[in-house]
Order: sequence, then structure tokens, then C-alpha cells
Amino acid sequence: MAKDGEKSEWKDFVWNPRTREFLGRTASSWGLIILFYIIFYLFLGGLFALTMYIMLQTLDDHKPTWQDRLSTPGLVIRPHADEAFEIVYSIQKTESWDMYAQALDKFLSPYNNTLQAQKNHECTPDQYFLQEDSGDVKNNPKRSCQFNRTILDACSGLKDRYYGYQIGQPCIIIKLNRVIGLLPGKDGQAPSVTCGAKVIPFFPSQ
Repeated sequence: MAKDGEKSEWKDFVWNPRTREFLGRTASSWGLIILFYIIFYLFLGGLFALTMYIMLQTLDDHKPTWQDRLSTPGLVIRPHADEAFEIVYSIQKTESWDMYAQALDKFLSPYNNTLQAQKNHECTPDQYFLQEDSGDVKNNPKRSCQFNRTILDACSGLKDRYYGYQIGQPCIIIKLNRVIGLLPGKDGQAPSVTCGAKVIPFFPSQ
């Protein structure tokens, strides 16, 4: 009998035909609760959308609003085989350096003369290519100066498709990352990079 009473109470809680309550609430009560949460979450969604809209108004599509003042730009080194940027290979083993030549081919392909002529501006040598805004009229997007891979001469991959790796004179491409507002060589301080081979000691020395 006790089990029958508990079962009857559970059924009445789910649906009570006498009071017409579902899970302890009438239809009007459920309607008010649902309406409250709909309005509540619409308000939260609107507040979030308004906050995002205000934040996005402070951003520029073409340059970061805040940026660090870097004295020197970062460098990109190609090719690289691992995080240590150590290039180790044997001239006699083609498979040990062929991947470096392929990586340089892929890296330099956007700098082909024809592609550069289509996309970028032919700048005057030894002069800054400044693209200032005119009042409220933004000069965007900014254009880049042409950098043709033929400038790299022996390391362009056009004269030597192996980039010197097959003769023990490997080419290593160093690219400066873009820093907005940086004028390279201003005040007579042109950027310079010093490269040197890593000396590996052998034991015994004789």
C-alpha cells in the first residue's frame, strides 16, 4: 500500500488533474517563468552584442590599436628544419639537403617578378614609400614595394635551383617582420645582420 501511495503522489506531481498542475505549476505559472527567462536572456544577449559593438568601434581594420615599441623587428629565417634553426646536411647525400631547396622554392614563389609587378608598387630606391592619410580619408589598404627574387642573385633559385647546397655554399634567407611606423635606416642606423658558421669541436683534435 505504501508503494502504491508513493506512486500516486509521483503521478500527481507530474500531472495533477484536480488542480491541472504540471510538475507543481499551473500553465499560467509556467508561462510567466518562461516569459521571464526569455526576456532575461534577450537582455543578456543584447548587452553582450552592445559591448562587442562598442569594442569593435575602437579597432582599426588595417593596423593594431595598440602595439609594442620594438627597437628592432623580428626575423624570419628560411629554411629551417627544427626549432633550433640548425641546418645540418651532407653534400654527398642529396636527400639530406633537398628538403631545404624545396622549402626555399616555396618561400620565394610569391616574390617572382611577375607576381610582384601585379600586386605591389615599384618604389624609388633609397626613398621611403610613405602613404599618409588625408584627414579623415584613410589611405587603405597600404601598398607594398616590390621585392623581386632576382635581387637575391645567386640565392634567387633562378640561376641555381639547389641554392648552393650541393656545393657546400647554402643560401639562407633572412626576412624582417613588418613593424608599423618603423623607418629602416633612419638617422643613419641601417639594419644589419651578421651571420657565421657554427664551429663544432672534434675530439681528438688530431
